Amino acid sequence: MYPFRAESVYVRNAWYVGCLAQEVSDTPFERVIMDKPVVFFRTASGKVAAMHGLCPHRYYPLALHGKVIGETLQCNYHGYTFDGHSGLCVRIPSAPKAPRNFHQRVYPVVERGPWVWIWPGDPALADESKLPTLEELHLDARFMASPLLKPVLVKARYMLGLENLMDLTHIGFLHAASVDFEEIVQAPLSISETDAQLRIVRKMRTSWGMVQDVLYKPENRFAGKSESDSETIVHTPGYVTNTSSTPREIEGVGPADPSVFGELWFHHVLTPATRHSTHYFGTQSRSHRREETAFGELLHHIDTEIRSQDIEAMEAIEQRIQQFGEPPVELMTKSDTAAGRLRRRLQRMIDLEVSSSTAAAGTEALNPAAKLAEPAVGPEEAAAQSA
Repeated sequence: MYPFRAESVYVRNAWYVGCLAQEVSDTPFERVIMDKPVVFFRTASGKVAAMHGLCPHRYYPLALHGKVIGETLQCNYHGYTFDGHSGLCVRIPSAPKAPRNFHQRVYPVVERGPWVWIWPGDPALADESKLPTLEELHLDARFMASPLLKPVLVKARYMLGLENLMDLTHIGFLHAASVDFEEIVQAPLSISETDAQLRIVRKMRTSWGMVQDVLYKPENRFAGKSESDSETIVHTPGYVTNTSSTPREIEGVGPADPSVFGELWFHHVLTPATRHSTHYFGTQSRSHRREETAFGELLHHIDTEIRSQDIEAMEAIEQRIQQFGEPPVELMTKSDTAAGRLRRRLQRMIDLEVSSSTAAAGTEALNPAAKLAEPAVGPEEAAAQSA
């Protein structure tokens, strides 16, 4: 499936944002992640739990009037109850003597910043140290975050969102009515890559314009151009931050005052829902004008408007791909270099997961005892053992 060559199109062994921390309460709710329904809820101890969202008894949605009881979640259909953290079936009202050795799948989750992060892959590989720190995300005490954007389910595959963020030359056209940022179209870029990040830097020489009026106030206007870097950082397969073009050096003035010309980061958080839809979360964080609530609300409003234009583009492309088929040829130019690097990076990760799962499947075929999954209790077995 475009743009990947393998049947698998997701990097599963990675951290993704599953929901906002403020969304989670003792009222369960469901969110589809990588084609799987996941029910999120907060237990009596205050911990977040994420569990496969369908009851194994009759596939009733656990989020549909499900009841949190202590550290467990009770299905509303027949009362089957599961531990929120281990997934163990702890109660079957109709079969009280039946062995409760069935484990409903649970997902590793971590609360960090305003997000609840989920690991959709092999839980044995979930490593909290692979989560980006709040400092790396520019969400630590140096920054003030704006109000969180409302999560949106975009009717387009997640790579269309990621590639939109890799080629920012679209700002001069798709968003021309909202921002006057033509310099980015011709800006030279450099790309660096580590195991943890992909970083794209565009060297900018920017004149004062409408964007600067909004970000830095008209009374701080300067006459010459400013030297600045526009950075885009891919922290995880679904978390991208990018800056506005923050002035570093002002022509005829010298180094820019960081208390006036502070950093502003936009957080683009994309989590695959299905092969053709994506959960889109986001916010902004800034190091200047921290106490100005109205400024944060203005950034929220502007960002919402600009993202709606991105979403319209993503959904239009998705619709055409489904209607007319995947593109037989892509016209790629220099501005697509970052998108190409990201494609190859994610494809390597997908290939590694596919080869690892194939090897594991071969081991289980040779040694069935190596399979660690708990056996499910079928209805006939449960009935017989409870008699």
